[in-house]
Amino acid sequence: MKNRRKNDRNFIIWQYIIGSVIVLAVLTFSYLYILNLSMDPYQSAKVTASRIARQYADLDKVDRFAIYNGEKSYYSLLGKNRKKTQLAVLIEADSDKIYTYELSKGISQEKAKQIAKESGAKQIDKVTFGYVKEQPIWEVKSGTTYYNVGFETGTLLSKEGL
Repeated sequence: MKNRRKNDRNFIIWQYIIGSVIVLAVLTFSYLYILNLSMDPYQSAKVTASRIARQYADLDKVDRFAIYNGEKSYYSLLGKNRKKTQLAVLIEADSDKIYTYELSKGISQEKAKQIAKESGAKQIDKVTFGYVKEQPIWEVKSGTTYYNVGFETGTLLSKEGL
């Protein structure tokens, strides 16, 4: 009798352990599946934008890709062409417009960060190449504030955020 109770108790403990492992495995795989699904649109946009930039802007190597969301959405690519010239390519998401800029003909990301810091930015989270009011910009994100710095002029165009 004592032996049977002990076996029953061990059996129940093993059921809890196996059940917990199964639930944990299902939750883990579900999380990874949802994470993979959420990355698909970004990866698809990156592949498509890189292909378009190679074809129409002669961009040979893509160093950085970002999606800029301002007045309109743009795919922003930074890289080099076959002549090793640093380029920024903006592809308007909802049309066939492509803008290409040589990075040497405007201010650098570092200069844009410096201008944002002089305007009150604390810690810089990211810098994205974008397009606002018919001109290329560096969008500098610091916390919940965005600083739009003119790429060609180096002036602070706007400061938006909380």
